[in-house]
Amino acid sequence: MKLTIYLITDDRYFKDRDLIQTIEQALLGGVTAVQYRFKNKTTREMYEELVKLRELTRKYNADLVVNDRLDLALAVEADGIHIGKEDLPPEVVREIVGDKMYIGYTANSIEEVKKAQELPVNYIGFGSIYHTTTKDNYKYVGLEALQEAVKISKKPIVCIGGIMSYRVPEVVKAGCRNIATASGILGFVDVKKAAESFKRAYQETLRMLMLMGKI
Repeated sequence: MKLTIYLITDDRYFKDRDLIQTIEQALLGGVTAVQYRFKNKTTREMYEELVKLRELTRKYNADLVVNDRLDLALAVEADGIHIGKEDLPPEVVREIVGDKMYIGYTANSIEEVKKAQELPVNYIGFGSIYHTTTKDNYKYVGLEALQEAVKISKKPIVCIGGIMSYRVPEVVKAGCRNIATASGILGFVDVKKAAESFKRAYQETLRMLMLMGKI
């Protein structure tokens, strides 16, 4: 899994943008994984875009993850599938995909992180760490909860929710090594530059923690 800088797509950021060109700029800037998440497209449209994204992510040695749609993930041989509490149960998804792809699962509380330890999933998406504009019905958890989640989870935690480049040092210091964002990269005109800022903040914080002997 290459989830260090994990870009999540969102309908609102592609109204006047070409999807493939925009994602390529993000990959050039340092994004290591792309989660395809759209709600307002037909299945055919999503499939055709995913075929192109599969080729693009392979070119840049990045992971492709599909949100919710197991059928599309299988059709394009994605690296991973991300599911939430209202999607197919993780046990069913694992039975279908076997070891062909990894499974991400959403948790919005420490209790849910604990329960997810027993599920056949590979990583846990935890948030919202900050207040966010990407989702209307999000649950705010905060930095202290993130620290606790990282501490108790045997599975990698991917932190998500309102994470901009200037907040990257805080989540890295809290112990999170996999950071997901939509607005933190796609919310800028220059997507490549935004991704570079994200990557730089991540690397510089890790370097500082290493010098201080904290990791």
